[in-house]
Amino acid sequence: MEGKTMFVEIQKQVGAAHFVLPVEAVKDSKSLPVVVHPDKVAVQSGKGESVYRFPDGFRVRPKSCSGLKWLEGDGLHLRLSVVEEEAEEQKEKEEDGRGEENGPDIKPGHTRMCCAMCGHQLLKPSFCAKRVLPLPSDGWQEAVAHSFCHKSQDTQNMAAQTLAPRPADILTGTGHVLVHAKAIHSDNVDVVDSEDKMVLVPLVRCKRCRSQVGIGVTTGKKKTPAQATPEPPCAIKLYLSNITVHEEGSTCSPVTPGHASPGQDSVLAQQLLKESESQYCLRFVVQDLRADVYLLMWLLKSETRLMTISTQGSVSSRDILKILYLPLPRDGVNKLLLESWKKDENVGLLSYPRDTCLHLVSHLVSHTQSLPVSLRSMNNFMVGFLTLKNNPESKTT
Repeated sequence: MEGKTMFVEIQKQVGAAHFVLPVEAVKDSKSLPVVVHPDKVAVQSGKGESVYRFPDGFRVRPKSCSGLKWLEGDGLHLRLSVVEEEAEEQKEKEEDGRGEENGPDIKPGHTRMCCAMCGHQLLKPSFCAKRVLPLPSDGWQEAVAHSFCHKSQDTQNMAAQTLAPRPADILTGTGHVLVHAKAIHSDNVDVVDSEDKMVLVPLVRCKRCRSQVGIGVTTGKKKTPAQATPEPPCAIKLYLSNITVHEEGSTCSPVTPGHASPGQDSVLAQQLLKESESQYCLRFVVQDLRADVYLLMWLLKSETRLMTISTQGSVSSRDILKILYLPLPRDGVNKLLLESWKKDENVGLLSYPRDTCLHLVSHLVSHTQSLPVSLRSMNNFMVGFLTLKNNPESKTT
């Protein structure tokens, strides 16, 4: 909250906004006059007037101020009812761009998949996808019409089958894609058994940076005592949060180390929303492949937009998925909560590679630090978010 920038958190569904006027604007006196206009907020001080103008289509309802309070280190907090009038052109753009927000648009043809950390190509240059098909959800809602309340040959056959792609297929799922093992570029990718005995699946690593990009998928057939060697994977599951997808002719660009990429943010956010829908829950325990817990998360699925407005007239905004979280629950209180959540049927379980878990923690903590100090925690949880969409920066006059 440095500089003359006003923070605004908008709850779009209820038409309400939480405003935080920066410390610099009100620190000299706690009785400075603050005037709220339909299209701006003006703060009077001995140094002159600081004006924060709202972007076009954003207005404050008259006489709707509430929750007025001063917090040391933050500044002046107040709540106002607001109206957002989005232009028809903007709505059409959002509709057109919705497919991109839900994840990469993978089409048949020469698709390139690269390591997100270093840009190394993971698929063979000759790989050409003839089919791109969606995988069923984890809960198999698509097959509910064919379910039975008793044992039958149909359900037994379905349970025994492993969904695996053909050599020229790409199967897309919630946060991952499945490709045939023969599609992987063996010179650039290692498929190895984990040295950790608690990890029972083969690990897929980029040979250049050693980042884990996925896991191997086997048929699941039972081995006989004579079969001492592990079964080779028939398919490779690549995590969308750990790879980048490009059309033919485009360049594989690595993610900047140490920074939360907007693209990664969106992929993780959409993945969590899909998991919430498929598992019918808002609370999750996040663990790695060896069952070490990294996060307890509670998704707040209200439509939320964050906006910053400067006295210079620049406005930036983004639509977010707001999340309450507890990282690394190892102390006594968090351990009790973890045990309680594990026993609760309304809490989902998410298992990711260690790198993905660390990325998720890093993104949440980074975004928590961008919030005003008083808004960084709630009911013993940390408050974070993942960006669903960055809106174009605008200039007010």
